[in-house]
Amino acid sequence: MKNKQIILLFLCLFIFLISGCWDSNELQKLCIVAGMAIDKGNDNTKNRFRITVQIANPPQVAGDSQGGKMQASRVTNFTETGSTISETLRKISNKAPGELLFPHLQVMVIGEDLAKEGIADIFDVIERDSQFRVLFPILISKGPHSAKDILEVTTTLEAIPSAKIVEALRTSERYWGAYKATRVDEVIKGLKEGSFPISGIQMKGDLKAGNSIKNVEKISPNTIIQLKGTAIFKDRKLKKWLDLNTARGVTWVMDEMKSTVINLDCGMKKDAIAANVNRSKTTTDVKIKNNKPVIYLTVHAEGEILENNCSLDLGKSINLDQLDEKLEEEIKIELLQAIKTAQKEKSDLFRFGEKINTTDKKLWKKIETAWENDIFPKTEIHVNVQAIIRRTGMITKSYR
Repeated sequence: MKNKQIILLFLCLFIFLISGCWDSNELQKLCIVAGMAIDKGNDNTKNRFRITVQIANPPQVAGDSQGGKMQASRVTNFTETGSTISETLRKISNKAPGELLFPHLQVMVIGEDLAKEGIADIFDVIERDSQFRVLFPILISKGPHSAKDILEVTTTLEAIPSAKIVEALRTSERYWGAYKATRVDEVIKGLKEGSFPISGIQMKGDLKAGNSIKNVEKISPNTIIQLKGTAIFKDRKLKKWLDLNTARGVTWVMDEMKSTVINLDCGMKKDAIAANVNRSKTTTDVKIKNNKPVIYLTVHAEGEILENNCSLDLGKSINLDQLDEKLEEEIKIELLQAIKTAQKEKSDLFRFGEKINTTDKKLWKKIETAWENDIFPKTEIHVNVQAIIRRTGMITKSYR
């Protein structure tokens, strides 16, 4: 009798152990969402959002990577409109062949028109729903083309357009430094705390030509997508675009510069020498003077000469010292451009307020509400750059 009770107990426990796959789904019945585009709908009530999801076509992606002949598109896009994000995604389920799966979402592109009206409503469902991970990057479509248009461009070298966008962002962040990847969790933090930057992306070329397999069959595609600009957000809305060196200045200030190339003048010849900055560290210090915060930025940078198109002899230390000074000057100009633009827009996207709070909590409590609009634009900010060129390459003299 006792043995029967023990056996019965084990059987009951065994039932719980074999129930782990009650909610499993066949992989073939799932639609893996690789990218998502969210644009402004055609009205503010019933169709507030227009959402496009990009679903990977595994057989075509696998066939293409194995050298097989591609018979169909490697991805399929579905678009719907609705008054909420959740409703719109459920409407897409009427078109998709299976359940939409979001844990592998690689990138989200938000339309410029929607960004100017405000993006806060987009992130409620993302933070609330456990299906969404908050580590994928956010981009803003810049220019006349929508976020939907961005995801409709076929791309070379990468089978899935969304993956191409992510790789371009990573490459730019690592080697150019102007456009950084802003993750969902960083955007959510910015929405709750104040101003923040998000990199932009734009389409160059004809949309109709880009939405065709023939676009990737050419050595030089008719239509491409490229990173362009940095969007400044304040009060949860897009306020201004930063371009070129000003956008790179944001990366310098926020201590996120990994590598970049800066051109230096050589005598009367402009941009004759290319210097690669491969190490950089920006420190931010706050001092309280006369009950006001004063911010000190110090940049330590190291680099090497990649190219010399003038007669300057790099074997002489005096010439290298001059290049060090020019490099310091160029870096400082970019920082000051970014800082002045942020102050003009009354947007502390560098989060100097956090540094002030760490330095003097009592002062921060007094100035917090007036910081961005009244105090930050007038705050004294000092920039000090210390740069040194460590290497000149395999030769010291140019061909001139």
